[in-house]
Amino acid sequence: MNMAKTKTISPTAQLIFFKSKPKPTNFILQYHQIHIRSPPLRLHNLKISSCSIHSTIPSNPSNRNPRNPKSHHSPLLLPSLHPIKPFVQSQWPQILGGWLCSAISVYCLSKIVPKVGTFSAFLVQIDANRLSIEGLVLGVLFCVRLIANYLQQAFLWSAALRSAYQIRVYVFEKVLERDLGFFERGDGVCSGDVAYRITAEGSDVADTVHALLNTIVPCTMQLVVVGTQMLLISPALSLISALIIPPTCLIIAYLGERLRNISKKAHICVAKLSAHLNEILPSMLLVKANNAELCEGVRFRRLALADLSENLKKKKMKALIPQIIKMIYAGAVLTFCAGSLIIWRGSSNGSNIVSFVTSLFLLIEPIQMREKESGWNPYAFLRLNERIMQDVGKAYNELKQGEPAIDRLFDLTLFSSQIIEEPNAVHPVSVTGDVKFHDISFGYGQNMPLVLDGLNLHIKSGETIALIGPSGGGKTTITKLLLRLYDPLRGSVLIDDVNIRNIQLKSLRKHVGLVSQDVALLSGTVAENIGYQDLIRGIDFVRAEHAAKTANVHEFIKALPRGYDTDIGQRGTILSGGQKQRQEYIELPPILSSFVASVHNDCIAQSVELEYMLVPLWKLEGLIISFHRLAIARAIYQNPSILILDEATSALDSKSELLVRQALERLMRNRTVLVVAHRIETILMADRIVILENGKLEEVTRSSLLNRSNCYSLLPSD
Repeated sequence: MNMAKTKTISPTAQLIFFKSKPKPTNFILQYHQIHIRSPPLRLHNLKISSCSIHSTIPSNPSNRNPRNPKSHHSPLLLPSLHPIKPFVQSQWPQILGGWLCSAISVYCLSKIVPKVGTFSAFLVQIDANRLSIEGLVLGVLFCVRLIANYLQQAFLWSAALRSAYQIRVYVFEKVLERDLGFFERGDGVCSGDVAYRITAEGSDVADTVHALLNTIVPCTMQLVVVGTQMLLISPALSLISALIIPPTCLIIAYLGERLRNISKKAHICVAKLSAHLNEILPSMLLVKANNAELCEGVRFRRLALADLSENLKKKKMKALIPQIIKMIYAGAVLTFCAGSLIIWRGSSNGSNIVSFVTSLFLLIEPIQMREKESGWNPYAFLRLNERIMQDVGKAYNELKQGEPAIDRLFDLTLFSSQIIEEPNAVHPVSVTGDVKFHDISFGYGQNMPLVLDGLNLHIKSGETIALIGPSGGGKTTITKLLLRLYDPLRGSVLIDDVNIRNIQLKSLRKHVGLVSQDVALLSGTVAENIGYQDLIRGIDFVRAEHAAKTANVHEFIKALPRGYDTDIGQRGTILSGGQKQRQEYIELPPILSSFVASVHNDCIAQSVELEYMLVPLWKLEGLIISFHRLAIARAIYQNPSILILDEATSALDSKSELLVRQALERLMRNRTVLVVAHRIETILMADRIVILENGKLEEVTRSSLLNRSNCYSLLPSD
């Protein structure tokens, strides 16, 4: 075995996507395997193997625990907002641009307020010259302010959306790094909930970031400038206006915390609703076959009702907070009364009072002109669209609503991986394929029984071993241990006498190939599915074509509309219509009709309820055989030294299996092969046969196997 330590340098990677538009749930697909000769329909959830992606996204300073309570938080950020800090800081050019435009807008506002009082004085005096000059200046200030406001929002939304994009990618990359156990056991988080957090709650994070950026500087500057002008005009009136503010702030703080808790519950409810839909819609055949429409309708109604209840609470609270803020209008009433008294005593003039009241209303909400109002309103031009206090209230709503989304999103990044690559792990250039399982014990949980107990197995280089046994006996577990998707509780797995813990994960999974019963095909081209492991580096099309020829799928691919560049569609459904082998029809019962009709629209006849329908036989054969042969072509493209065949032909009838098995025989040549199978024909291809039962292995001969076939649900040929 040629072992060489390599020093890898992570380049600035480019994310290369499939040519088709990526779906938010591309990493979870559903594949329906149809067994033509037998009525039952088998459904299998497919999960795409995770890949390592190097990104240019800024690293989180607290990578393992972004919300470490011991970390130092910025005084401007709440602790729950601390995880987004590095992502927001990376957008400093857009943020500075937005805040600069905000400063220009506030400067214009500071000039507008005193001129409003001056303009009103000239209006009373009917000074046409000064009136036109002041009106022109006000118009210019308004135009500059409107442009500055637009640019401010454009810059800040750009920063917010780009930050949310980076957060989404960062969280998804961390999800890809999680152990397989997270996806198989769920750890309390289902796949639908993960997808919802990354998509929907990622959008909530964008709103939160924008509210944060729009509050820190723009609203603060406006409050300071307008408040200062009010103090300069009349300290006494300013004091009167401020009497209502402290109690209002206390009430808002209390309601904001209530809103945060309600928003958290609302997020959980909608996540459960989304997860339920992701579970039921792909399993509609199972629902209909068991007459469970009413049951599922009741379950959905209950989840939707809980979502309705929490969302109503959230909307009511979001509506209440701005109304509390409007209590500051009481300060405006006091100001009018006090201002009238001051004018009556001659302590101030009317223009100052107008300027002061204008400033006060700019703190609350815009003075708007009603469209249906008759007559000319001299103050109609004060429609400034300024909602400083309302903006603060809205931003406060967004912050409190977004905190649970940030918590749930970054919770996906809080984990301690059990599969840890050793710092001095080696990178084998090639392996001979000698595999040893030494004293392996393994269980899927601390309180769960052992699946494997003291297992020992030696597979020599170039040897084919067939592994059989009862369902749930641990056969697939052995394959996962060989791929190091899990680590054994005790014992070791050796390749060429090297513990796989000391081999780099990328290198290990490059030399160990897998063809499973659950064939995962991605939306994308045929070539991209065959050369899936080289999507980042670039697919070798000559190598992909050679792999397809070896897997007996080249002619099928060439008959597709665009050959290897054909987009196979979600779940690979387009493949089934690529080549008409013969026009024979099969009569499908209603249990299968709904599925096939949803995939193919050229059936001969179909009714809504209990009628049978006729479907071209080649469609079903093409759907099954092309899936498996493409999976074999993918393994041939990978060219592993060690091959795992996990129930690769168990869902096929004998005729389909023959075509696939011919491709498998080519794939197995000169490789170490571990076959997990139930079909006798596939098992007899092996050099040795071992039975796994109760966590123990027993080697048997072919003749003794045939006598015990009924014990292990072995399937003979049809």
